[in-house]
Amino acid sequence: MDSDILKEILDYIDFLREAGYFVSLSGFGDKFEPFTSKLLNYEIHIHSICFFLKRNESTAGKCVLNKHKLNDTVITEPLYSCCYAGVEEYVIPIFYQNDCIMRINISGYRGKLEKSKKFASRIAKACNKNFNRLYRELSTSVPTLENVMRFISPLRCMIIQLYEHCQALKDDASEPSVTKQIYLKALHYINEHYMQPISCDLLSAELNYSTSYIQYVFKKEANTTIKAQVNKTRLSKAKHLLSHTQTSITDIAYDCGFLDSNYFSTAFKNKYGISPKNYRLLNNKHL
Repeated sequence: MDSDILKEILDYIDFLREAGYFVSLSGFGDKFEPFTSKLLNYEIHIHSICFFLKRNESTAGKCVLNKHKLNDTVITEPLYSCCYAGVEEYVIPIFYQNDCIMRINISGYRGKLEKSKKFASRIAKACNKNFNRLYRELSTSVPTLENVMRFISPLRCMIIQLYEHCQALKDDASEPSVTKQIYLKALHYINEHYMQPISCDLLSAELNYSTSYIQYVFKKEANTTIKAQVNKTRLSKAKHLLSHTQTSITDIAYDCGFLDSNYFSTAFKNKYGISPKNYRLLNNKHL
């Protein structure tokens, strides 16, 4: 039952993305354990400008800071706002017994808020001309809150159902082990910084544990290596970009943290059994 609920949630998000809505999840932390790792794949905004900003030298790190700032903000009702770069979005908090358990983000818009124009103009001065091109690709057709709430309603119900299931599992289980907690922290870090170089030494320093212990954690909790987990995360993000954007395959490779587009193509085919080009032809309805 648990896997069925999760699959329905992720399938519905994919359906909304195919319909042109840039839907992502945020603010869930570890509340949905043991499904956190799967949900993290849907945490990052998938439109091209966000990948550009995460890779650009002058803006790298600002998206993570913006996300943390939003996580620390108390949002009690649906909000329409914009990030530091002027990318506008709806933020829909999901409550369960007066506690916010998750937020649904619908992003990828511009032009509705006066401040977003000012933010975008400021960031454009710190970036190359690609920022202006990608910013113009954002939609000016902002759906009404009424329409957003209509198509978000089924997703909200499924998220609450999954949360109730996670709470039941938590009640029947002991507290997560130390290695599990470290593993989840590592996953969060990888998910936020996958577009940058990540090594075992770097991850160890960030989490303040020895490299041998971090390697042991990944082996114990996921039977994998740090390098394999980083590549898995990068390929998952690339898969979304291939399906939902017209960004070139070479740029997608670099945006997702691969330093060599040929290596990216080989790794993608080894993982999914199909080349990035053919995957895009079969799955991208926006071409």
